[in-house]
Amino acid sequence: LGLASIYTDHSLFGFDDIASIILNRVLKVTMSTVGSVICVSHTCQDNFILRAKMLPSIVHVIPNAVDPNKFTPDPSKRDKNRVTVVVVSRLVYRKGVDLLVGIIPPICNA
Repeated sequence: LGLASIYTDHSLFGFDDIASIILNRVLKVTMSTVGSVICVSHTCQDNFILRAKMLPSIVHVIPNAVDPNKFTPDPSKRDKNRVTVVVVSRLVYRKGVDLLVGIIPPICNA
């Protein structure tokens, strides 16, 4: 089609099960015309290059990040009798939400 395209990859997938093998083959074919790839970490970049057999020169890293200068709570509004837990993530099992749910009560009760 002649359209410029950039793909952003956020996930780490394996190499050793049938689902990963099929997905990696599909990825290789679908990425054959992409102009550039953005990954969210160097680990993700290495994983993507191996899985999709991409040229490393077109795979770049722009890390996920939060600028603490823009997202700093106002200390004067803090309730000393309350614990606030802030999570910057999708609340899905593979990100450890089960661990988070398990650890919040002991933190709040401490």
